[in-house]
Amino acid sequence: MKEKANVSRREALKLGAGMVAGAAVCCAGLSATGCAPAQSAAAEGTGAAASASDAATGGTRFAKATNADEIGIVHDVQVEEDADVVVVGAGIAGVVCAMVVAEQDPEAKVILVEAQGVCGGGANYAEQPDMPAEGRDWITAARYGEEAATASHFVKDGRLIAERAYDMGRNSAWLFTKHGVPLTIKNFEKLKTVLDAFEAGEPVAKWNGIAGYEGGNGSLTIQRLIGEIDSDATYANVEIRTNTRGIALLLEDETTVSGVQVKSKNDYVNLNAKAVVLACGGMSNNLELLQHYSNQELEHCVSVEQGHYGDAMVMAEQTAHGRCKTIALSSMQAYVDGMHYQSWLCLAAGETNTALFVNQEGERFVNEDMSRISDQPTRGGINRSKIVEGQGAVYSIMGSGLLEYYKQNKVDAESFYGDGQAERPFDLDADLEEYADNENLFVADTIEELAEKIGVPKDALAQTVATYDADAAAGVDSAFAKDPQYLVPMGDGPFYAFKLSSLIVNTNAGIRVDHDCRVVDQDFNPVGGLYAIGVAISGFVDDLYETGNCQCVSIWSGSKAARSLVEQRLGGTVADDWFGPAEWNASADLPAFANEDEYQNYVAALA
Repeated sequence: MKEKANVSRREALKLGAGMVAGAAVCCAGLSATGCAPAQSAAAEGTGAAASASDAATGGTRFAKATNADEIGIVHDVQVEEDADVVVVGAGIAGVVCAMVVAEQDPEAKVILVEAQGVCGGGANYAEQPDMPAEGRDWITAARYGEEAATASHFVKDGRLIAERAYDMGRNSAWLFTKHGVPLTIKNFEKLKTVLDAFEAGEPVAKWNGIAGYEGGNGSLTIQRLIGEIDSDATYANVEIRTNTRGIALLLEDETTVSGVQVKSKNDYVNLNAKAVVLACGGMSNNLELLQHYSNQELEHCVSVEQGHYGDAMVMAEQTAHGRCKTIALSSMQAYVDGMHYQSWLCLAAGETNTALFVNQEGERFVNEDMSRISDQPTRGGINRSKIVEGQGAVYSIMGSGLLEYYKQNKVDAESFYGDGQAERPFDLDADLEEYADNENLFVADTIEELAEKIGVPKDALAQTVATYDADAAAGVDSAFAKDPQYLVPMGDGPFYAFKLSSLIVNTNAGIRVDHDCRVVDQDFNPVGGLYAIGVAISGFVDDLYETGNCQCVSIWSGSKAARSLVEQRLGGTVADDWFGPAEWNASADLPAFANEDEYQNYVAALA
């Protein structure tokens, strides 16, 4: 559908806040095509959010998505600086990109800006399960990419997937050998099995389920790499600016980028650059904006705060890029909003096969044993989060019988980041006391009273629970053939209802890029001087996040964009051994382990 505004979105964005104010019609909301407010809320005196009628007058169909931060709007500034490269976002993708640029062109001035007070972004929470790993020869990698693209009905980009597979051994060598990043062993038993096979000459394909970043997530890895930037002369021309947010691209025209405007506190600065790299993450913390890119039921979603506001997507759409291609929600857990996602009570309510789920009608609508999903049997938690998104409301019902079952047998469930779970005392009574005032937890002496509190039909909920208890006693699920081992009677009162949400960790995809990580338009023509990396780029996922993608894609795209822009924008040459003396050899190389001593103690205990 064509926009009805008298001023096109691209012209509006290029004109900037002050100039567009004088235009005949301005955009009042942020549209799916990136239409940003033409004038700041302060100047208008109308507050951050425009009304639906104002939005309609402005010509945008998307009145709900406000843009109080004025992303994509160029402000008048008094300060301009020149750089060779500006990287917007200091997560693992941005940090890798800045470092590889400096390694290949030590004279290049690189400015790495980060909106938050610390570097790392989502990597501070994420593991790295699929690296180190060996790369594939190009023919094998190309076939692998083609298979992935075909299976997704070509939502995925086979060329990008092939490039990542081809480069895997080089990126692994860069991170784990050249920069010496160690892994933390997460499973000693699996490691011993792998090392026994390794000694027999068998390669280690990947470390998924065995080891992750040092410390279990990427926070120590980021600190290690930032420490190198601060101390190693190789990175003397790399400057890191935290609490500095990329606001808008500076454009020569809609096909050429000449820099980026950033905001630190209330000060705007124009950073003129030969290349701008968008590395500022997804849009999971901006559900209003995300609703216009996604067909998910986002009113049932809550997100983990990581500073992912969709800035990269909106800035990309200042150019000829057009609307983002695909957005995949990384929905990881059926979650009780307001509880800690690793709390045992939250896991009991949302992540167990023994749970009882009802919808807005007070009826069961699914087999709660989500591990039955045959094509992805290890992703039950993700499946549960998705079914929460597909109903008007979802409640997990628990009676005294089921609660006592959990107390006696513990809770057989794991959060999406399960490493810290074991550190939380298993005490459901303490959890119930801690979350007694949670607005998503309802308690009643009878099922009928509980139904009234959660707003579902009394007779329907009472019949659902009675049928479920009878099925549990008979060992046969008459509605959905749930595995009998997971049928546990609800028992008597008190009864509990937990309103479930879908917990979004981040989003993946959005910005179209080519195999050099250049931002492209809908005909795949590159936008001059603009690159995008990390979870903001399309090509690797369809409608669901796939485990291991975030970090692998971020590291690959960070190094790929750096290598591309050094040659394409800076006129330099990338060394053949940019990754170190040799790429990763899965049959001969082992990573360094940060907790090797613990492993040796484990082996000694076995002996």
